[in-house]
Amino acid sequence: MDPRVSGILVQLPLPDHVDERTVCNGIAPEKDVDGFHIINIGRLCLDQHSLIPATASAVWEIIKRTGIETFGKNVVVAGRSKNAGMPIAMLLHTDGEHERPGGDATVTIAHRYTPKEQLKIHTLLADVIVVAAVRQPLTLVASPVVEHRLRTCSLSSHGLRA
Repeated sequence: MDPRVSGILVQLPLPDHVDERTVCNGIAPEKDVDGFHIINIGRLCLDQHSLIPATASAVWEIIKRTGIETFGKNVVVAGRSKNAGMPIAMLLHTDGEHERPGGDATVTIAHRYTPKEQLKIHTLLADVIVVAAVRQPLTLVASPVVEHRLRTCSLSSHGLRA
């Protein structure tokens, strides 16, 4: 391992002929800045200290610093990508008293195949909505209070229409 290299990023998606899992697992876990190595994903899922993808880490910091309460709250994460939606959902739902504290929320993950009527129901019931969807426009239907927050505080610059 080269001590001059402190971290490695893999720009996804990779070309079809390159196996993403082989590339991500070929990076030493301690130099895997994205947190995509299977060991880092496992640690994240088990509430252990791990490298957390930058977007998920930023969202977690915003939630903590702004005092948004997640304990026992219903949270919808719109998006399930490896570097944003999935790790955000993991951080929000895990136990707040473990090695790497989590948000103790009840988390629903919505994605491009979530039926619009189901998405509407989930967002109407949500206390917190995190938008981590960028592949295609996503229309969220929620209460007027949540819609206002989405319009003024959107975390996504791609495809959010409130």
